[in-house]
Amino acid sequence: MKHTQQENDKEITVLELRNYLLKPNKLNDFEEYFNNHFVTPMAELEGFTLGQFKINNVNDRFVWLRGFEDMKTRVNFLNDFYINSTTWKNFGQGANAMMINSDHVHLLKPLEKSTTLDFLDINEGIVLIDFYICNSTLNKVIDLFKTTYIPFLKSLNISDLSLWVSEMQENDFPRLPVFQDKNLLVTITKYKDLAEYEKKQKLIAEMNIELKIALQELVTIHSNLVLEKI
Repeated sequence: MKHTQQENDKEITVLELRNYLLKPNKLNDFEEYFNNHFVTPMAELEGFTLGQFKINNVNDRFVWLRGFEDMKTRVNFLNDFYINSTTWKNFGQGANAMMINSDHVHLLKPLEKSTTLDFLDINEGIVLIDFYICNSTLNKVIDLFKTTYIPFLKSLNISDLSLWVSEMQENDFPRLPVFQDKNLLVTITKYKDLAEYEKKQKLIAEMNIELKIALQELVTIHSNLVLEKI
């Protein structure tokens, strides 16, 4: 999927991480339907599809990222697309017929500054999304990442990484529910391929004991998604 220069110039300050559960054996059909009917019309309304994935070793999950310049752009898009557009009126029912659940959505924003579509154009290789729930310790975890953990990753030549937290502004389109957790830190990391990802994970597991204990003490729950381009 290639973006126009106009899209690439947009700054993304709101990110939806959307994780759909599909009916059995519908992944390829849904992906084709999604690309044929939705990607271009959404982009024309400034809701940008940044990547489409399956979960490694998991069937019937379609994960995709949708980005917006800001929350005002997002709510305008959602009304224009889901309420007013002929695209959704004509093709929404067909998409819903292939899904079991579409409500697993995280609403995120960049930790420090906006980024561009070019940076998030992650349609090749492996994308690792880590979720760190940090009950009452989020600021301490962010500080640990900045001062110690990210430099450690960079020492392993892992540098294609971005940090996100929940966007806590009110979800002003409740028809599409989202997760908003004030204690959540999310990292999105890109790897060239599965072999590189597996190699680097082994190296990460060998981190020094002080850093490992610090992470264990501050992070309440750690989970991740290993995503592959469909």
